[in-house]
Amino acid sequence: MVALNSLVFIAVTLLGLTTAAPPAPDPDRVLDVRQTLLTSPPPTDAAFINTCLTKVNAIRAKYAAPALVWKAAIAQVALTKSNSCKVYHTGIYGENAYWMWFTPATTVPNFTTYTNKAFDAWVSAAEITAYKNGGLLSGRHFTQTVWKASKRIGCAWSTHRCMQNTNQEWFFTCNFDPRGNVKPYYASNVTTTPVARRHEDSGLVREETEYASEDPFVGGWGV
Repeated sequence: MVALNSLVFIAVTLLGLTTAAPPAPDPDRVLDVRQTLLTSPPPTDAAFINTCLTKVNAIRAKYAAPALVWKAAIAQVALTKSNSCKVYHTGIYGENAYWMWFTPATTVPNFTTYTNKAFDAWVSAAEITAYKNGGLLSGRHFTQTVWKASKRIGCAWSTHRCMQNTNQEWFFTCNFDPRGNVKPYYASNVTTTPVARRHEDSGLVREETEYASEDPFVGGWGV
């Protein structure tokens, strides 16, 4: 007489079922899926918005330009531009673009750090010097960033790294409203000398200006 538990075992075997543990996941495959799904902070993220406004308004205060306010609709335009994974300056807004890539491409960026680096690149010494020397095109990122008549801003990173591109870059775009870099209004909208700071113990003094150098991982910004 066949025991009941033996009959159950035979039935399970005939049905092609198994009680063995499933195979362990491939760690390389798991990592690849996670990296593919890695996303940047969305343009609705409060911390991201604060990072952008804190940085850009500190720069604008330094060059005697009023603070900008965040506009969600403009940020959505910036998101569309960044997600295109290319630079095309079209539309009604002023626009600065920045992109970066890493080796390996799956490196996880610190988006707060690189948001600040983007603004630093746009107001670099090279940009300011180019503008002072009459290069409106070469200095256009600086002049748009500090353009006094601009009132609103919206920025966004590409949601994912641009895997269709050779370098798999991350794109960052900021749009400004009203747009800057309009002839013949440069003189009234762009200040190139940093505003002096007031110190309680020494009156008005000029701060020493430091400019960020180009990051070796950055592919370029703006065209």
